[in-house]
Amino acid sequence: MKTAKILIAFALGITVLGIALPAGSVSYVPMPIQEQQVGIVTYITGGVGDAEAAVIRNMANDYLLEVSFMHKQPGQREEMLADIGVQILDEQNNKLLDIRSDGPYLLANMPEGNYLIIADHEGDVKQQKISIDINKHKKVVFWWPTLEQPQVEEISK
Repeated sequence: MKTAKILIAFALGITVLGIALPAGSVSYVPMPIQEQQVGIVTYITGGVGDAEAAVIRNMANDYLLEVSFMHKQPGQREEMLADIGVQILDEQNNKLLDIRSDGPYLLANMPEGNYLIIADHEGDVKQQKISIDINKHKKVVFWWPTLEQPQVEEISK
């Protein structure tokens, strides 16, 4: 948490005070990440760019739930996804959260209990049941495989 506060303070100092840095030393300065609240759920989303992703990963243990969104093409390395529709429902199917992620990470705090996370990437919907325990950090990764494009052979006549 201390590292995250230092990075946020650094970003604020650069942004607010107009501190000049040597050319090429910083390619992306993250904006401060704002915690939001919907009902009983507090959360943050983000992680676009290496610096912002590092800030969120450093904050993850301060939240009971950490969700990330990924996809992988065969033969290639995985990539992070953003702009994912996310819903969290309780055991009575009450919708506690209904948002679009600002990046590949969602960190959330909510009361102990059983929940269903629904994640939607371009109409491909995935679901995961979870149990939240206030003494344990829960990490969930949603994967969307990207299928290889079929190879088309031309047949000569």
